[in-house]
Amino acid sequence: MLRFLRRLLLFLVASFLLAGGMYLNTTAFHERWHGFVTGELAQHGVHLNFEHLTVNPFGGLVARGVKVFNDASKETIVASVDRLNLDVDFGSLIEGRVKIDGLELLHASMALPVDPERPELTVIELKDLSARALLEGRRLDIRHAEGLLSDGLRILISGVLELPQSKSDEPGPSAQERLSAIREHRAQIQHGLDWLARFRAPHVPTLSVKVSGALDRPQDLKAELLFQADGLVFEDYVWKELVAEAEYDGGFVDLKRLHLLDHLGTLEATATWRIGAEHLRFRLTSSADLPGLARAFFSSEQLREVVFYEAPQLALEGSIFLNKPKPEDFLPAEVTGRLDCGRFGSRGEVFNSLSLTLGATPEGIFVRDALLKHKTGTLGLDVMHHRTLGFKYNLALRMDPNVFLPFVLLPKTREIIQRFAFDDTSQIDVQLACAGPTPKLHDCPSSGHGVLRNFRYKDVLFDSAEMDLALFGDIQNYANVRVQRPDGPAEAELVFVNDDDNAKWLRLVNVHTVADAAGIVRAFAPKVADQIALYRFSPGTDVTANGTIGYKNNPQFNNYKVDFKNPVGGAHYVLWNEDYPINAPNGEVQIIGSMLNFNINGRLFGDTLHAKGAVNLAPGVKAYDVEVRAGRFPYDVFGRKLPFEEVRADVHNREGIARIDIAADVLGGGMTLKGNLNENREPTAYDGELRMNALSFQRFAQVYSPGNESVGDISGHFKFTGRMNDWKVLKGGGALMILNGNLLALPVLGPLTPIIGAFLPSPIKGYNVAKKADCTFEVSDGFIVTENIEAESSAFRIFSLGNVDFIRDDIDFNAEVRMRGLGILLFPVTQLLAYKGSGTIGDTKWHPRIFGGGNKDERKPPTKKELQEAQSIGGNPAKAKETPPPPKPRALFGN
Repeated sequence: MLRFLRRLLLFLVASFLLAGGMYLNTTAFHERWHGFVTGELAQHGVHLNFEHLTVNPFGGLVARGVKVFNDASKETIVASVDRLNLDVDFGSLIEGRVKIDGLELLHASMALPVDPERPELTVIELKDLSARALLEGRRLDIRHAEGLLSDGLRILISGVLELPQSKSDEPGPSAQERLSAIREHRAQIQHGLDWLARFRAPHVPTLSVKVSGALDRPQDLKAELLFQADGLVFEDYVWKELVAEAEYDGGFVDLKRLHLLDHLGTLEATATWRIGAEHLRFRLTSSADLPGLARAFFSSEQLREVVFYEAPQLALEGSIFLNKPKPEDFLPAEVTGRLDCGRFGSRGEVFNSLSLTLGATPEGIFVRDALLKHKTGTLGLDVMHHRTLGFKYNLALRMDPNVFLPFVLLPKTREIIQRFAFDDTSQIDVQLACAGPTPKLHDCPSSGHGVLRNFRYKDVLFDSAEMDLALFGDIQNYANVRVQRPDGPAEAELVFVNDDDNAKWLRLVNVHTVADAAGIVRAFAPKVADQIALYRFSPGTDVTANGTIGYKNNPQFNNYKVDFKNPVGGAHYVLWNEDYPINAPNGEVQIIGSMLNFNINGRLFGDTLHAKGAVNLAPGVKAYDVEVRAGRFPYDVFGRKLPFEEVRADVHNREGIARIDIAADVLGGGMTLKGNLNENREPTAYDGELRMNALSFQRFAQVYSPGNESVGDISGHFKFTGRMNDWKVLKGGGALMILNGNLLALPVLGPLTPIIGAFLPSPIKGYNVAKKADCTFEVSDGFIVTENIEAESSAFRIFSLGNVDFIRDDIDFNAEVRMRGLGILLFPVTQLLAYKGSGTIGDTKWHPRIFGGGNKDERKPPTKKELQEAQSIGGNPAKAKETPPPPKPRALFGN
């Protein structure tokens, strides 16, 4: 019986507990106790709601789908939790009262809207949140809270918070203030999370927070924060250590320590800021990698290309304005500092060091005592940019400016720098000062003074140059220029440059030099220098240049003149591969537009020389005019210098066709040469006609056959075509006539007259004077061919034909001689007066034809067809060889 009663009692208790458990987890239980729980928490100033409330079998209540509101109106959600455990007094619960002793979260998730009034926007998430807090009256003792904030930060929280007192259901100003504070705090948290999300790390960074204060007065909350991270990676930049210690006290943030360690050094910083205040005060010292810090902290790429080989030393202090918009061209800060760094490199250039003092305000920035050192020298700089005071700088350049080419973006500035070339022996000292409204150098007038030594400008070598500088926009002004070149000094009153994109020109005022005439001019006018260089003026030539020069394809601005003279020096000019010295040269070169005009005087071969003309320098245009007058001009003809006098040469070229008209006095007579050159063909083709009129045969003999006295004169002409440097294609023909000349003085035939003299009475003087000698000839394939040479004296007549290979200097002639006045008895002898000529023009050998002779290795003369072509060019009619008539019989003693 006793056993039965015991089993019955156990059954009733179990049934009661089972029924109670079922009841505690039913909707009826949730509806009955929901109001008790929310009302109890509201008494502590915590306004929440939840979707379901059940009893934890192991103790306490479990609220699911919890939403925490800003105030009693429950309109604005400030947090959402998926599950919240409530420690309750079950004795009070049975009595119908709810007394919450603590709160607990186990691996819960919480959502915190950044803007509680717009929860659909950004939400801060807390995952794997575990917390234990005791609730004693209005005191919330957070023993431990740990969670993962937005997958990027492990948070540890502890502390004691005072819960708000029960408020009216109607929202008041305090609720709005609390909502505003929540919004601001969470916005700052979200900014921090966004910044932290840019990094990769082997371990999740940790933030430890110890808090105290009243929840209904968030502006009075206090917190101690410790942030720790190892191995944070941003792109290719690594922070080995990052530690931040800070205190928050009633809206005042005190960053007690920020410690950072990277591959170069450390950064140490402190800062203070009152939330909502306009400025944050800070102090910073760093020997860390500045480009990496700039990219990591500020997303600045401006220093990406800088590589430090030594730790840079940076010290900064001041205030940063947080709530003000960034001023245009300036920094939202009041900062002063100092930078000292050793060896560093950027864009392929390595610098030895850089030091400077800097400062910034919202109204301007300044850099003082900046000193950049490079292996080529130094750059000193003071610069200020102020909103109202404008832009100013003082610059002292003592290094190669080409070092800065990788950093210069403006094409014009690059082009100016690239005109200069320096080496290890160069010295540079340029002082510039600027004052203008903006930092755009184009709008900032600069002036100063420069001294350069051992350099090149546009590849022209200078020993030194000193000048005053003035730069403004596209205008460059170089005044009081004094230059020393290896061959002498030069100076200029003014070099004025207009570098406008649509009108590039420079003006020279009294540029004067006694150095190489072409050298100094080449720095300003290369095309004129090329023309002057042809004359190879000797050192000491006095050169003066004045006028306006258009450059960079702006010839329309050209209007300048270069004068030169050297009364004791000389010049040279190459014509037809001959180098001609000109003494005491003087003249001028003037360019107007694309036309170059020249007028030159001097002395050539001891007599006067005057040359003038014009050349069109436009690209692709072949046009020039040249007029030359020379009192004396020796020129090589058939191996002898002929003394041409009173030479008059005119050359006119249009579209590559040059017309030549040359006239001169030579050997007591006259010579003219008229023809054309076609420069459009390669090789250059030419045609023309040479005429000689009454040249003194006596003077001709003195040149070509010294010792043979003669009188008479020579006349003739030659009409021809050909190509330059190819004698084999020379074709043409002409005629030659000698009156009353000594046959001994004739080329080729002259050596024959002594042989003929053996058959004449001695002496032969007088018998060899030709009453007339003439012939026609053709030129083709390197040969001069004639079939009708006829020379007649009082004693005999010579009939000859043959050719001259003037390429090999080889002759092949036949001659027949007829005597006068010897009578019929000598008729058989006259048949023997036939001769063969061979050798060279200057050394002709004649032999009786019956004995043979002639050249063995003969080059074949032109064919009939080639000779006909030459005849058509020369204008000679085809003429058969004249058979000499038989001698008339005379009396033996006839006269």
